[in-house]
Order: sequence, then C-alpha cells, then structure tokens
Amino acid sequence: MTNSLSSRISVRRRTRQGGNEMIEFALFSVLMIPLLIWTFVSGFNLVRMIECQEINRDIGNQYIHGVDYSTYQAQQVAARLASGFGLQIGATFAGNEASNSSNGGNVYVLLSQVMYVGAGTCASANPCTNQNKYVFVRQVGFGEQTIKFNGVQVGSKLGNMTATVSSGGYVQNMLTDTGAVCANCSTYFTTQLTDGQTAYVVESFFADPGLNFSAYPSGGIYTSIFL
Repeated sequence: MTNSLSSRISVRRRTRQGGNEMIEFALFSVLMIPLLIWTFVSGFNLVRMIECQEINRDIGNQYIHGVDYSTYQAQQVAARLASGFGLQIGATFAGNEASNSSNGGNVYVLLSQVMYVGAGTCASANPCTNQNKYVFVRQVGFGEQTIKFNGVQVGSKLGNMTATVSSGGYVQNMLTDTGAVCANCSTYFTTQLTDGQTAYVVESFFADPGLNFSAYPSGGIYTSIFL
C-alpha cells in the first residue's frame, strides 16, 4: 500500500516537473551562447593581432636595414608579407612614390623617420624654425589611406605631417618648414633623442581582417613599432 501511494506521488511529481529541463537549458543558453561567441571573436582577433604585429615588425626590420619602401618592388614585398589581409599597392610604377595610398583594400602602412633638432643641427640654418623639436625627415605611405575603424578614418599617432617632400618622401626643408614638426613625438619617446639622432617608426592599420565583421573592439587592428 505504501509503495503504491509513493509510486502515484512520484508520477504526479514527474508530470508537474516535465519540461523543466528545457526551461533550464534555454536560460543557460541565453548566458552561454553570447559568451561562446565573444570567446571565439576575442580569440580570433588575438591571433590576427599577433599576425599583424609580426607583419609590422618584419616591415620595420627591413626598413631600418635600408629597404626603400618608396619603390614598387619593396611595396610588393610588404604586400606578400601581409598576404590575406588585403594590402593592395596598385599598378606598377617606376622610380619612387612617397604616397601610393589610394589603392583600395583593407591595409594602410605608414613609415616615418624622425629626428630631434638641437642647437648643433640648427647651426647650418638661419633661421632655424624647428629648433628643440622633433621633425619628420622622411615619410612613406602605401595601401589605402582612407580606411576607417568604426567609421573614423585612421591616422598616425605621431600627428599629421604636411611638409613638402620629394618623390622619395624626404622632407625638403625640415629645419624651417613648420609642417615637418612631429606634434606628438615627445609623447612616445620616453627617453629624448639627442641632437641629430633619428628614429624609425612603422605604423600599420588593418581594417576588418579575416572575417566579415569588424574586429572587436576598435573595428580594426593598429600596430606600431619604434626603432
């Protein structure tokens, strides 16, 4: 009698509890599916960020060892290094081109050489408008300059260089042209360069790499190296 009563109670309990597993799974999924997606996106972007840093480092290593990235042949090398990220350098050109930066694609590379101008360097110029300032000695850009991260056009962290340059990207009057001043260089050089000392900076911008959604959280990957 007791066993029969217990059996009937168990049946009624199972009947009332039927479907609880589905509700619990639904609640669990609401939390876990976004977490799994976020984990996948973050992991993928981390891998892509490491790849972008390696590409930028390789370009920088070649840059400081004399590779002239104002030539088409050198830019072809960079395009091969960035294979899979959409670095486009357009049709071939002869000689030097300091701004080959309207080619479409998803990558923009900007190489800068900067120098600190002290009294010794200024001795050869009168007047020397840019004394005690960082100036651009050379700048070369290629790829697609108008790419955007989350709707905002990318730009160098060093500031906008507006000086007159040669076809190879060399600033023609770095001691007197105020457009040659590197507005933000002092922020990034924790140890100030000495008079006449130069440094090389490579900045690369990768928009929407790999997948068809924007890289989290900035909408792209920016990487830089100071040499």
